[in-house]
Amino acid sequence: MPGPLSGYRVLELTSTVSGPMAAMILADQGADVIKIEPPLFGDTARYLGSSRAGMGAMFAVLNRNKRSVALDLKVAAEKDAFLALAQTADVVIENYRPGVVQSLGIDYEALSARNPGLVYASISGYGQDGPYQNRRVFDPLIQATAGTAAEQGGEIPANMRAIVYDKVTALTTSQAVTAALLERGRTGLGQYLPISMLDSALYYMWPDMMWSRTLLGDDIQHKGELADYFPIFRARDGYVSIVLVSDESLEMLSIWRGSELHLDVRYSTLPARLARAAAFKIEVEALLAEVSTDEICEMMDAFGVPVARVNTLDNVHDDEQVRHAGSLVESEHPRAGRMRYPRPPARFAVPVFPERHAPYIGDDTREVLASVGVADDIICALEDRDALNAATLQAEMDAAGGT
Repeated sequence: MPGPLSGYRVLELTSTVSGPMAAMILADQGADVIKIEPPLFGDTARYLGSSRAGMGAMFAVLNRNKRSVALDLKVAAEKDAFLALAQTADVVIENYRPGVVQSLGIDYEALSARNPGLVYASISGYGQDGPYQNRRVFDPLIQATAGTAAEQGGEIPANMRAIVYDKVTALTTSQAVTAALLERGRTGLGQYLPISMLDSALYYMWPDMMWSRTLLGDDIQHKGELADYFPIFRARDGYVSIVLVSDESLEMLSIWRGSELHLDVRYSTLPARLARAAAFKIEVEALLAEVSTDEICEMMDAFGVPVARVNTLDNVHDDEQVRHAGSLVESEHPRAGRMRYPRPPARFAVPVFPERHAPYIGDDTREVLASVGVADDIICALEDRDALNAATLQAEMDAAGGT
């Protein structure tokens, strides 16, 4: 059975994380995603992080189930090829800096004039206008602007050790695109979707991180920050997360360990525990110092106390629930070899995952452009150029000691 977005065509004019992940989500759900990359280097994410055989690990995850076409949109013949493709597209996703698509003549107004049903998503860091519109943007800068970094490191701000808001923006974009396609089914018309990382970040962080700053005015009962409710505790052989928000949970832990900590007025209520969070953490860790994480999880589970072992990045794939659910898959890329990555969390009735592996630059140029009537001599010229570029790039990588 095909995916729910089977039959929809998406042109992806993006690089790095936010746009590629948005398009990946649509591809995982069955859309025909055609990644338009600049010749020679393509998407910069190809060269980030670990790699093998010229395929970056992050790129391989974010660009599965896509086809790649290499086009220089500043060259007339190649722009014409793109415009022919755009007339067959349901969706365009781009994350150029504001103003670039207008200068190239491939903005929403230009493309929708020929294709009024087009859904066009423009991802930017700070928005298409405003005082920050022309700033270069990376995920840590959005963490800083949104205030998230100020809450991660105590007195000294720190970024989260992950690309967060690029991925939040990707989720926002993919959902907005499918909603716009649903509306198009009623109206027959597409629409323009400007989506900023900053807006996505604020939307994501606000309910919990800003609960002390949502109600305005006086007569507000403040109850601390949510993050303070959930400390991590050290055990004999690792760390565990135990949610001791309820007094009953602390009582169960105390009784199991032969302690009267739950009777200590300094910790017997949640407000008291929050007021003395550092001292409370020391007390609990003293109770757990001689106990394994496995035993803690088993006993807390038995008592109905929320608990989880803190996995490492090296062992999360071996977690029994992860294995049981088939959350991760292993597959063989035809050139880059064996790799592991997550299945989509929404399990649609798609028989094979992934349907295709991440492409190299221009792998599908002939197939895609021929399907929209681009002349064979133009396609041959592009193939010759791509072959020369690939050889040049490989020589540069060999000289630099890469693969």
